[in-house]
Order: sequence, then C-alpha cells, then structure tokens
Amino acid sequence: MDARYDHELARVWQLVAQLSEQLAINQNVTATLQSQVDALKAEAAEAGHNLRLRRFNTDISKETFESELERTSAQIIIENQTLLHENKQLASLLKEYETTVETIMNKFRNHAIAAQQHEHTLTRHYETLLASREQQSQSTDLTAHTNMARSFHRLSYHLRNLIQTLAGEDPDARPPHEEDLLSLVQKLESLPLPSSDWAVEREVEIARLNAENDMLRQALGI
Repeated sequence: MDARYDHELARVWQLVAQLSEQLAINQNVTATLQSQVDALKAEAAEAGHNLRLRRFNTDISKETFESELERTSAQIIIENQTLLHENKQLASLLKEYETTVETIMNKFRNHAIAAQQHEHTLTRHYETLLASREQQSQSTDLTAHTNMARSFHRLSYHLRNLIQTLAGEDPDARPPHEEDLLSLVQKLESLPLPSSDWAVEREVEIARLNAENDMLRQALGI
C-alpha cells in the first residue's frame, strides 16, 4: 500500500514539474509575442511617417501613394490581428494550465491528508493491539506466579510433616488453610506488575528452593 502511494506521489510531482515547465515556456512566449506586437506597432507608426515623407519628397502620383499606403496598412492590420489572436490563444492556454495545476495540487493535498490519516489510524490500531497483548501477557504471568506460590505452599506443608514425622513428632494434621492461600493470592495480586527483572528473580527463588530441597535430602539421607 505504501509503495502504491509513493508511486502515485511521484507521478503527481512529475506532472506538476512538467506543467510548471510548460507554464514558464508559455509565459516566455507570451512576453515575446507582446514585445513583437509593440515592435510592429512602432514599425507601423514609423512606416506611416516614412510614407508621408515619401509623399512629399518623391515624385509619385496620389493614386500610387494611397494604394501603397492601403497595402502597407492592410498588411500591418493583418499581422496585428494574427498576433492578437495568438496572444488570446496563449492567454487562454495559460489560464487552462493554471487551472490544471491548481486542480492537481488540490488532489495532491487531499491525497496527502488521506494518507496521513490512514497512517495515524494504523498506528493507533497497532498500539492498541500491542497494549492488549502486553496486558494479556502480564495477566498470564501473574496467574502462573499464583499457581506456583500455591504449589510451593503445599510442598512446604508436606516437607514440614515429613520432618516432624522423622523427628518423632506428630505431623500437622490440618492442610493449608484456603484463607491463607487466598490471602497470599491477594498479596500477589496487589503487588505491582512484574518488571523486566521478574524472570531473574523467579530463577533465583527456584534456585534457593532447590538448594533447601537438597539440604533436606542430605539431612534425611535420601
């Protein structure tokens, strides 16, 4: 999905660059044509002035002078009309390019906003999933810790009974009270959530219990 967005953005930027380049070319052409129109107007004025001078400085008939003047004027008018028509076409084309560029930029902005909102939505979704999984993992660890504590409690009870029996004492007949276990569970649940060092602490506790078990075996000659 991101690759497709990047490809579309690259195409939009390429089109904008091409339109901007063509727009600059059209502006230069328009400026050139405008300067040519101004130059032709100046030439027309100068030609009329020269024709008036020629009328008085040369020996030509009135009909010839008027015919040449009409021909020159008609040619200048045609050239001016042609330039004005081309200028209008270029102005219309320039306006069309400006409208196209504005439309493309609006679409680009809308596309960028939509892509950003989509990215934020995905980010929030994955953050929610990660938080939910982390909470489930912590709950599972706490349950395992509670079950382990109960097992250790029962093991301690049976070991005490075994030691008392070997020592000639009466073993404790009553099993561990459920209230004691519930109290232990509540204490465990009231503890802060396990930190990153909880696994290390658990390994240390297991090692300590194994050492005590070995000592009991040695004392009992097992």
